[in-house]
Amino acid sequence: MIKNYSINTKLIILFVVTFFLVCVLFIILLKIEGNIYNKEESFKQENLIKSLLNNYKNEVDTDLKKYLINSGFNIVKNNQLIKLIRKEGKIAFMQDGDYCDLYSLFYNNNLYLDMQCKNSSNALFEQSANNRVYNLLLAGFFFFSFLVIFMYLSVLKSLEPLKKLRMQIAEVSNGKKPKFENYQDDEVGKIAFEFEKAFKKNQELIESRQLFLRTIMHELKTPIGKGRIITEMIKDFKQKDRLNDIFIRLDLLINEFAKMESLFSKNYNLNITQNQFSVILNEAKVYLMRDDLDKVINIKLYSDPFLNVDLEIFSLILKNMLDNALKYSDDGTCKLECYKDSFVIKNPGKELSQPIEYYFKAFSREKYEKVGGMGLGLYIVYEVCRLHNFELIYNYEKGKHCFMVFFGEKNKNGN
Repeated sequence: MIKNYSINTKLIILFVVTFFLVCVLFIILLKIEGNIYNKEESFKQENLIKSLLNNYKNEVDTDLKKYLINSGFNIVKNNQLIKLIRKEGKIAFMQDGDYCDLYSLFYNNNLYLDMQCKNSSNALFEQSANNRVYNLLLAGFFFFSFLVIFMYLSVLKSLEPLKKLRMQIAEVSNGKKPKFENYQDDEVGKIAFEFEKAFKKNQELIESRQLFLRTIMHELKTPIGKGRIITEMIKDFKQKDRLNDIFIRLDLLINEFAKMESLFSKNYNLNITQNQFSVILNEAKVYLMRDDLDKVINIKLYSDPFLNVDLEIFSLILKNMLDNALKYSDDGTCKLECYKDSFVIKNPGKELSQPIEYYFKAFSREKYEKVGGMGLGLYIVYEVCRLHNFELIYNYEKGKHCFMVFFGEKNKNGN
């Protein structure tokens, strides 16, 4: 299973692996070049030793020292180092002379020339390093290492605005309105600019929709108020009560619509309180405004638990669930059962043609449905349950639709 690592982690891995491979490559090249250089120098020393011993027959120690110093060799003066080199150094070549013996010694990848004379005028020489290829490789290694580190820091710095953008997007999701400023004209800056444009356009659409809906609701309140005033002038009490009920229901529906609009436009904060299920049910009955509830709804409270809910909103949701159950019931009835950790609403009907997730979306309706509407019922129920951290579960059993709202452990811990 491939893990999803962050961009920063991937960059760190990429640059570390690259730097490691570069280091290994340069170390191999330096060793190869060092070996080639030492072999060449060893061959040169071998020819030099033969030539010197043939040319300097008398007082060879003094003449040799002067010649070697003039030829770029330096005398090693550290006695401890001299002993260590002579003891542990590997002899690459040796030549016996009449007065002096000359040795070419390898020690720590360096080549030394050891002169041991019979008059005890001994000396150890080290040749001045002048390997241009080796030095170029070493300079190239340091330059490339600096370049890799510089690019790594530069890329990390370029990604820093992403953290700022992520925090601002999080602020937007929390209802704040951050200012997308101080971004450079690069890819991240362009993303921030386009997001700001989309955010502003979305805000304008939300404000326009809210203004439109609130204007409609305000305008509807006026004729309802006038209708109730005119209703009071009717002398027929039966007609008067009927009209009053109609106008009251219209007013309740507009208020319900206004609350739902505020809730889903993030302009309403849930007022969570602890309420018994029977209290919520009584509020829902008031919203239903039906005189035949006891006949059409079979209510069985096996338990009357306390729920941590917004009483006003959740009673509307329970009312919507019961109202939908009655509307889509084959016989016009439904059943409500309440348990310790959940409540269930059942109604007889045909099996759904789509998965239940389809009906949890806004404006989802079947073309052949006999009941009109915008298809917002289950969407609103699902969203409000989600806001309360409740789980809405659907099952179809024995020809009945079963909608269960499970609160259980989540309800005990509050919201």
